[in-house]
Amino acid sequence: FTLRDVIASGVAELTLAEEVDLGITGGPIKDAELELLLSSVDRMHAVFPAGHALDDGTSPTLAAVARHPLVLMSRATSVRAVVDAAIAAAGLSAKIAAEATYMSTAVGMVRAGMGIAILPETAMEIGALPMLRSALIGDPRLARSISVIKRRGRTLPPASAAFLEHLGAAFDALEPDGR
Repeated sequence: FTLRDVIASGVAELTLAEEVDLGITGGPIKDAELELLLSSVDRMHAVFPAGHALDDGTSPTLAAVARHPLVLMSRATSVRAVVDAAIAAAGLSAKIAAEATYMSTAVGMVRAGMGIAILPETAMEIGALPMLRSALIGDPRLARSISVIKRRGRTLPPASAAFLEHLGAAFDALEPDGR
């Protein structure tokens, strides 16, 4: 069983090329050759240092988050597409301090004091460092679909089928509103 770690735009490519049996991706599934197997919702959180102005136990608004320098994901990611669309729809402007391809890099930038990151709640990196906090951003536009896909017509090998079953149980454990 081998895992490949790529951003959302690369997941569809690898799945279509049958370089992977299953893809886990954020954002919409656009290719008819891809079959959606599981889907849920992933809401965005602000990630900030403990003691920061946002660390008050509430769910900040997007406007409150956007008042701070932001560490955003690369424009090639599904997270960035959701964040950019929400900022534009709210009529806000963002002060982008840095961009990262991987969520662990964004978290490291927050730890280094470069700004506030906006990351999906399912990101394991959110709880990785005890000196950082996160809060759900109170804006329904800051949510993305998260999906498990395969190439249409492809039969899964036993290890991939077992992994899909495990993922199905994890997706079933998510509440209807995304967590």
